[in-house]
Amino acid sequence: MNRMSHPLISDYANRHGIPDTGRTDERLTVIVDDKYRVHLQPGPDGSVVLLSRLGVLPAPGPTREKWLYEVGKLAVGVLSKQAAACVVNSRDDTLWLQQVQPAATTPSLDEAIGTFANALSFWKGAMRRWP
Repeated sequence: MNRMSHPLISDYANRHGIPDTGRTDERLTVIVDDKYRVHLQPGPDGSVVLLSRLGVLPAPGPTREKWLYEVGKLAVGVLSKQAAACVVNSRDDTLWLQQVQPAATTPSLDEAIGTFANALSFWKGAMRRWP
């Protein structure tokens, strides 16, 4: 039995036999396809936020600006095809892929994780293009 209070995350962990880690922030980390680390954490209004780290941003300066411009162009190009989006953390040093799964919607959390993993696979490949 999982003690997490977020119903979607708790249900997912229970159905997949994922033990309770005792984390106080209720974040659950799963490995998808034996290679993608995906964090599930409670979001606003009962949603679940799926997150995965894409990489560290270059140091501030012209290289970072060019890098962000190129990543941004690609991100805008795939917005209509993917529920996931690129975000920069609050310290402005890491790029993440993020997807919000509303509480009472379809697809299920399992399907959302699968879709997120597909987007993550695309982005991991794309990230190899830039230093």
